[in-house]
Amino acid sequence: MNESQGFFSQNHDRLISIAVWAKYLAWVALIVYTLWAIGTYLQEQNYYLYYKSGGIKVQTYRDFIDLLRQAPSYAFSVFIEIVGIFLRGIVYFLVLKGISLGLNMVVETDINYREAKNEQ
Repeated sequence: MNESQGFFSQNHDRLISIAVWAKYLAWVALIVYTLWAIGTYLQEQNYYLYYKSGGIKVQTYRDFIDLLRQAPSYAFSVFIEIVGIFLRGIVYFLVLKGISLGLNMVVETDINYREAKNEQ
């Protein structure tokens, strides 16, 4: 334990701690945004069922899939909304993973320079 305490400085430990948090938060963000995208689809489906059972009859469709087939502009808007949410989750995932990897690289580079300096 004493060897690792001398090997990493306090700044290194802080950067590694942030990198670990970013790595785990990246997965949390991906899962949350994936669930949000699924929830958006289910929400649109429930809206359709609610309006169908409420007596609002603009056009009659057998089910939600039939609505998506016969109203391509509505289907496209739902699709774009779901894909947008999912892509936002992927972007957050990649940014947080990049932060994690970048901080680990900074610590590793600093340690390598310190070792090279000590050898000379």
